[in-house]
Amino acid sequence: MKTRLYTTDYPPARGGVARYLGGLVRYFQGSIGVEVAPAGTRWWQAARWFVTHRAEYDQLLVSHVLPIGTAAWMAKFVTRKPYVVIVHGMDVGFAKRNAVKRFVAGCVLRGAKLVVANSMALEREVTEAFGVERSMVVYPCVREADGAPAAEHPIVPTSVGDADLRSGHLEPCSSAPIRLLTVARLVPRKGHLRVLDAIQILKARHPELRLSYEIVGDGPEHEQIASHIRDLKLQDVVRITKDMTDDRLPTAYETADIFIMPVISDALDREGFGTVYLEAALHGVPSIATWTRGVDEAVIDGKTGLLVADGHVDDLADAIYFLSTDLSLRQQLGVEARARCVREFVPSVQFEKLRYVLG
Repeated sequence: MKTRLYTTDYPPARGGVARYLGGLVRYFQGSIGVEVAPAGTRWWQAARWFVTHRAEYDQLLVSHVLPIGTAAWMAKFVTRKPYVVIVHGMDVGFAKRNAVKRFVAGCVLRGAKLVVANSMALEREVTEAFGVERSMVVYPCVREADGAPAAEHPIVPTSVGDADLRSGHLEPCSSAPIRLLTVARLVPRKGHLRVLDAIQILKARHPELRLSYEIVGDGPEHEQIASHIRDLKLQDVVRITKDMTDDRLPTAYETADIFIMPVISDALDREGFGTVYLEAALHGVPSIATWTRGVDEAVIDGKTGLLVADGHVDDLADAIYFLSTDLSLRQQLGVEARARCVREFVPSVQFEKLRYVLG
């Protein structure tokens, strides 16, 4: 069966959706053809392509409910060709914005051969909100060819409960700064400003704690973040790296002590999972994240990182302080994060689930 992926988001684009699709196509070793449409492609343009090129494929694979999924659904009336839809958190959020979009999205999703969600939370949402009956969870993956060291001085991971976290032994701060890292587009939902506010709180409460914070990414919030850094007088602590090549990114993870991305929960613009948490885990780096649906599947509280309540900057500051001052716990969470990552979030485990559909 010839499968054709039609998408507006594909490598060399560097977002989570592009990496997901690129990894999927790479795993199936050329058996999935790819058509990358220009950004802003309208549903009728995609539908025209589907009809015109219907002899070139047996089924379609599309990565957005609206508008590309709409095109696949409409074209099916002419081509009689099935389609598979891959959904992501923001994608579904926008599909629920109003009654018309919700109606169309329901038709698209129920008409699909299969709906593939990138988290259990999202699968539950499309099932409950749109009545989808044929669905599957296929998580984002790290590449199995990628290699990264675990913690420099690994310890045997054990289960860490809430009581353990509250009573863990705090080690004295070392002379070297604790290195915090965020890798994300500079957009409000990634929570960069929250981290800056938390660092400012820690400077006042714990002046002996030395931190450095690198933000890797670019986007529309760049100037606001840079201005906030100046307002808080954090220029000696925070660095923004706008242009980070893929071959240099592993070094950023390897030299980090804590990965931090306290995303903002939003019904529309939201983080559905967070592949960057897995990338950090691959390098033995624990994460601090927001306790929100989907993200809590990427980071397991007390086992691979710490989760804080959405919008609670004081709690975020406490989490940073806690991990910064407990080396043993930091290493323990990092070792478990890496073990879980290479055990569960690799193509041979996740993408292989789609073999019967795409293979």
